[in-house]
Amino acid sequence: MAKDYTRKFQIEIIKKHFIIGSISAVVLLMFFFFIDTFYNGAAINFIQKLFGHDFAFYILRNQQVAIIIALLIFLLINFLVVEIYALQKISNVFSQMKILFRKDNKRILLDDSLKELEDDFNALKQESLENERKAIKESQHKIDMIAYLAHDIKTPLASVIGYLNLLEESEELSQDMQKQYTHLTLEKAYRLEKLINEFFDIAKLNQTDNPLNKEDIHLHYLLQQMKEEFYPITTQKNQTIEIDVDPNFLIYADANKIARVFNNILKNAFYYGYEDTPIHVQSFQDHLYTHIIFINQGPTIPQAKIDKIFEQFYRLDESRSSQTGGSGLGLSIAKMIVQQHQGFIKVKSEDNLTSFDVMIPIHISL
Repeated sequence: MAKDYTRKFQIEIIKKHFIIGSISAVVLLMFFFFIDTFYNGAAINFIQKLFGHDFAFYILRNQQVAIIIALLIFLLINFLVVEIYALQKISNVFSQMKILFRKDNKRILLDDSLKELEDDFNALKQESLENERKAIKESQHKIDMIAYLAHDIKTPLASVIGYLNLLEESEELSQDMQKQYTHLTLEKAYRLEKLINEFFDIAKLNQTDNPLNKEDIHLHYLLQQMKEEFYPITTQKNQTIEIDVDPNFLIYADANKIARVFNNILKNAFYYGYEDTPIHVQSFQDHLYTHIIFINQGPTIPQAKIDKIFEQFYRLDESRSSQTGGSGLGLSIAKMIVQQHQGFIKVKSEDNLTSFDVMIPIHISL
């Protein structure tokens, strides 16, 4: 419902009219009572001395007309006083409104009768300043993202060009060297393809018209399928994926996108987990959310890094380049997908154990 900012102000103006009108009526009655009481006394003598004998005589002979004239004068004074009061208040509002457009934290101050308008003006100013700060931050973030992407693309692209030049210009390369250079070139090309695909994924996730195809998913079978897909990766460090999820456990989500979330979290657990350790996956429900928790054993993540872990292009191990590790986009994409599901993703790390808690709203069938 739209707020009626003028209601209190109108009520106050009406009260002022009533108060001043009442005082005027009382003063007027007292004045004529004074004249009647001292019909030929001090009052009439005062009027005669002040306005002359003719005016005093006119008052005496035309008391009703005098009362009406006096009443009109008092009403006019009442109107002028209240309207001047109202104009002063309105002028104060306009003078304070210029503060609304200032880029500082100075508050707008209005009269008590306009307290609600004052609060809304100040809230609007703070919201405007916050939106401006967000716009600047988002603009800078986009510039940084493009710069990071350009940097990450430049390295494998330079390698691709270099190896292709070697293959083209070196006529005496052995067949084994040609095969090795071709293999390296192909690896760098795949790296480029992955970076570009992740960049497009982020662009698509930022679109407002990117609907989810939600359905009931058997979580256990989805995780089991991913476990099999990860087998060649986990065996490199002799890691295992242990799934502790009821086979009948259902989640309501977009299967492809939620699989992307789990995939990115499992990759992170693989990259930063210790060798010869398991990656545990478990789930439970509270009254609002389904929790899917991934736990791996690895170096404890400092809180300062946890606060940044979902930033785009952020890598926990700063010495790990885009060639030896991920692009720094995986967890950012995971968070965006979870938020698109109206959910949350939380990280906890202590005592060489790191857990990612993916929280998806429970689907209630009507």
